[in-house]
Amino acid sequence: MKKLVVGFCGMTHLGICSASASISKNFQTICYDKKEDVINNLKLNVMSIKEPFIKEIFVEKKKLINFTNSCNDLKKCDLVYVSPDIKTDDYGESNLKELEDILETVIESINSNAVLVILSQVPPGFTKKYTNKFKLLYYQVETLIFGEAYNRAMFPERHIIGCEKPETSLPSSLKSFLNSFDCPIMKMSYESAELCKISINMCLIS
Repeated sequence: MKKLVVGFCGMTHLGICSASASISKNFQTICYDKKEDVINNLKLNVMSIKEPFIKEIFVEKKKLINFTNSCNDLKKCDLVYVSPDIKTDDYGESNLKELEDILETVIESINSNAVLVILSQVPPGFTKKYTNKFKLLYYQVETLIFGEAYNRAMFPERHIIGCEKPETSLPSSLKSFLNSFDCPIMKMSYESAELCKISINMCLIS
């Protein structure tokens, strides 16, 4: 059986921490960012974030990781997470430009039978806009907490997955990846999952 290859696009706090869980579960993992300095630093084990365990895991599992600036490497992936942090101003307005740019690049680059998952925080209705551009599209709620990001990524209470049709089965690649974390999987509409993510963050900051 072919071993699952998982990609993470956007090597910010969210992308790096999420990728660390993937390699900890022994999945071959491709870490993509268009910024050469970001990738070059990661290749040298220079981290842009400070989180317990993350650097050690990347060093220990380096044979499982491909750090790359080439979007062509994403063609090797069965499952691709789009994972840049979303910048938000003092008025609560989010800048989605970087996410939108990465999505356009990824959609043009990956295989049509791969699964694409948006992991960044977005407003309800965002994911659905891309259903006409990519068929196997999902939204996943992450609940990382600064200082506890690795443990949160490795031991989630549940996986909340936004789907175009929640009543249908998840693709095998996504299901296999999620099942490796041994927690319940809750499927719902895109909009419900997107709202869950915002609600969880409101609870955390309160």
